[in-house]
Amino acid sequence: MRTGLILSILLISACSSGGSEPGQPAPNVQPAPWSMAPLPSSAVPTVYLTEWRNAENRATCAPIAFASAAIDRNATARRANFAGGWGVAYDLPGQRSAFGIAGAGVAASEPSAHQWPYQRTWSDGSSAGYGPEGGTGPNQLAYLRIAGQGCLYNVWSRLGREHLEGLLDAIRLVDAPE
Repeated sequence: MRTGLILSILLISACSSGGSEPGQPAPNVQPAPWSMAPLPSSAVPTVYLTEWRNAENRATCAPIAFASAAIDRNATARRANFAGGWGVAYDLPGQRSAFGIAGAGVAASEPSAHQWPYQRTWSDGSSAGYGPEGGTGPNQLAYLRIAGQGCLYNVWSRLGREHLEGLLDAIRLVDAPE
């Protein structure tokens, strides 16, 4: 009887610890960063809204951007090519496309061919799978699905996994007047 009680306590403890098997989404009760107040369009580089307004998927793919605190002040935003969608890359001195964000011309419902080693979920049902680009790196890539949006967002960093995770935490919707 005592052994059964100990096993029950261990099982309850393991289930409530918040841990998950590798490759499975970790439970997260955190609100999604994009649930915070949207960034005013004047707070993001103009290339965001220029690219978004020209994108084929703009009706199903809201513009998102990094809160300014996440951006290195030496970074320069520029257009990034994403067929059917929109993208913004940031260049650093001596490093082209050091990091960036895009609303890809791919539906969020399409299955991802890549099994990502890291997963995040948010309380609104949004999720991200991320890890080394192409499975080997060294660049890091995230496929982000935001609840209520029809496109798959891409977020990337050549500055490492911690940088990519910081970028995911800094994503906000952009108030984009038509």
